[in-house]
Amino acid sequence: MKRLLLGAMFITLFATGIGCAKIQAQPGLQVSMNSPGSSVEVSYFYDTLSPTGEWIDDATYGWCWTPYDMAAGWRPYSNGHWEYTDYGWSWASDESWGWATYHYGRWHFDDTYGWIWVPGSEWAPAWVAWRYGDDCVGWAPLPPSAGWSVSAGLEFRDANRIPSHEWCFVPRQHLLDANVRMQVTSVARNSTMLSRSHDATRFEVRNGRPANVGFDAVQAERLVGRHVPTVKIVDVGTPGRGNGRAVAGGVGFYRPTVKPSPAGHVPVPAARRSPAPASELQRQQAVQQRRLASDLAAESKRLALDQQNDLRARAPGPAADQLRQQHAAEQQAFQAHAAQQREVLAQRMQKQIVRPAPPARGKPAQGNGNGNGQPPKQDRGDDRGKGGK
Repeated sequence: MKRLLLGAMFITLFATGIGCAKIQAQPGLQVSMNSPGSSVEVSYFYDTLSPTGEWIDDATYGWCWTPYDMAAGWRPYSNGHWEYTDYGWSWASDESWGWATYHYGRWHFDDTYGWIWVPGSEWAPAWVAWRYGDDCVGWAPLPPSAGWSVSAGLEFRDANRIPSHEWCFVPRQHLLDANVRMQVTSVARNSTMLSRSHDATRFEVRNGRPANVGFDAVQAERLVGRHVPTVKIVDVGTPGRGNGRAVAGGVGFYRPTVKPSPAGHVPVPAARRSPAPASELQRQQAVQQRRLASDLAAESKRLALDQQNDLRARAPGPAADQLRQQHAAEQQAFQAHAAQQREVLAQRMQKQIVRPAPPARGKPAQGNGNGNGQPPKQDRGDDRGKGGK
């Protein structure tokens, strides 16, 4: 049966996996699996993520989530920065929902919805694959097929099979930029970057948790050309402070233990809500189409600039001719990327994946998941949602 109940999926998704890459846990390792005293049910994801995205009942993965208002070139792990920590490479997100979606579960690109997040129960500093070469560093979200268990470590068939459009590449000296998104190259150049880099994906088990080692701090220093400090991950009690922000003693992450919710405890998808008025849908569609056109124009300009810089650095001759052929392929890739983004936007609008209008004044907001619009008791009064984009 393809459809999975999400509660069962949280138990099985990372306890099993396909593939051959295994990293064994060390014997006698002490286990510290969660933020002190912090435990939540799956429904906590439903409640906290519903205001900023849509829950989708997917035929393959069960309940998945997709953010509202994605930019044309947006990819997971692109809006924020990297920290090298005692658990390896850790993603500090600038998005309020990043505490969950970049540290639990996996991402999958769907031809209808675009990027969707498949929830999971195991926290990691970042569920990504790595590549690097002489002039670039790249990362991509691991797919749902990548399994994890403390006994077997990461089980994943081959990072080279991750589709090219899912990678983020930056010039190597910009890996640790505070706003790394500004340095991410166009998706159209990803095939070129893949050919100029090699796989560096590596996970270890540290204190009972996954550690995204990839390349170590010494290698990173050679890539970026400066010292790369190792900072400590500090457990914090609420999501609002748990995106990787600087705190006393290191960087703060919210890492609760995630347990299944009772049977039948599910989010409220768009299909079960009152449809938005046609006028509102038309307005949002016009806004999103203008934004998409602007995003694609900016990406096209960036691609052209990068290609011009390539040609300036290359002497005339056969090598320059080969470079022009590469650029022509990149332009074709960009056109395919633009067409894909337009189709995804059309599909999302057709399925009304739009940010709901705020409730009328005086009318209480309708809750999701727990049925009362309130977060779990242990986290009431937190600063959830304040780590904005």
